[in-house]
Amino acid sequence: MRSRIKLCASSCLSSADNSKSLIGAFVARQNKPRKILFCLCLFICLSYVMLVVVNKRALEQVTFAIQHLALAKFENGSAGERNVMTGERRYGLVERYEQEKMADEAYPPFKRILFWNTYWGIPDFRLGIGRDAFRKWGCPVWQCETSTDRTDVQDYDAVIFHMRSWNPNDLPKRRTPQQRYIFWLLESAGWPEYLDTSQLGNFFNWTLTYRWDSDMVMPYGYVRPTGKVPLHPSEDQLKKLMSVQKVNYAAGKTKMAAWMVSNCHSHSNRKEMVSLLQKYIQIDVYGACGTLECPKEVGVDNSSDECREMTGQNYKFYMALENSLCRDYISEKFFGMLQRPVIPVVFGLHDHYDQMAPPHSFINAAKFENMRQLADYLILLDRNDTLYNEYFWWKPHFESRYKQKDVNIGMCHLCASLHNKDMPPKVYPDMTQWWDEQSFCINSPPIS
Repeated sequence: MRSRIKLCASSCLSSADNSKSLIGAFVARQNKPRKILFCLCLFICLSYVMLVVVNKRALEQVTFAIQHLALAKFENGSAGERNVMTGERRYGLVERYEQEKMADEAYPPFKRILFWNTYWGIPDFRLGIGRDAFRKWGCPVWQCETSTDRTDVQDYDAVIFHMRSWNPNDLPKRRTPQQRYIFWLLESAGWPEYLDTSQLGNFFNWTLTYRWDSDMVMPYGYVRPTGKVPLHPSEDQLKKLMSVQKVNYAAGKTKMAAWMVSNCHSHSNRKEMVSLLQKYIQIDVYGACGTLECPKEVGVDNSSDECREMTGQNYKFYMALENSLCRDYISEKFFGMLQRPVIPVVFGLHDHYDQMAPPHSFINAAKFENMRQLADYLILLDRNDTLYNEYFWWKPHFESRYKQKDVNIGMCHLCASLHNKDMPPKVYPDMTQWWDEQSFCINSPPIS
């Protein structure tokens, strides 16, 4: 039936296209039977348009189901298939980065690293230029020199390319076999319209991204222990830890929820989610997408610590919503607020929040049937200090790290790797498979 309607609609539109004055001519000259036929055809055209609009939601649901099925297959696979990285393994990797050493050499030669392009106009990638760049960040292996001078590019040990500033018509003319070309990217893989990876095969040797299966992991943040409590305690352990939590984190707070955001366009439907929640609870929106202002950190395109502190002191919840839903993509929006006395509200369709953060330290909106149900739960916590304070059981035992020094651990590992003579040769034959496909980005399901 639908195909017949579509065919009829196509014929109607084709007739209209072939006679630009069809409507006027029809009114002036056509007889009654043809008038009825034309009106019927026009009605079918409008019905078809409505059918497409209504089924857009169904199409979104089918797309989400297919993407989620692929993700589920990946997450349910073996450790080898998943290259699984639990929370414990993640901060174990961080500790290894911090303890790297160089082979015993009295005066090791400096390895040279070239920043080929800029990171959003920042030429030194927030690391620095020269021989002190790595040492000032406390890298255990710091004997590397950074530069932006493209002269004699073939003499550098590594060349870093920021992939969102990538220009296929602006590449090195000479390359030596021992050089490592670095795929460097902190932006989500959920924006393929800004990076075509189909032509990047057999070009890059190492990856330096937020993903924890990168050759050098450069995370937006991570959680690490300050004591001996496991990141994922048993149910009985968790109940006991909650019971001894005595600090009242709700005291003095007069506001419900805040959201700081500058990018109003997303692939995660976060704006739609907040709009629905605002029907039931007060959410103050700061930045370009709201009516309130709080200054960003100078030179850094995210919220300042002053704004984070203000949020923790006044609000009970913070909407830590990402612009896209991709594996391992958890930004400073989450880690920066997790460190404060406020409960982050996330929308996570992957298991990475559960892997990286202590249980019962955040609220995952994706676990609720709809936004009304989520709002009811937030209202419950707002009215019950005991339930609210249980979300902070982990504070004496862990810390959330998100400063630039913590982000730069990936750069530290790059320097150490260049000095590691045991690093085997490597090249990525298919960047589309590694970056686009294995990031498992998911379009948000329709928010209700």
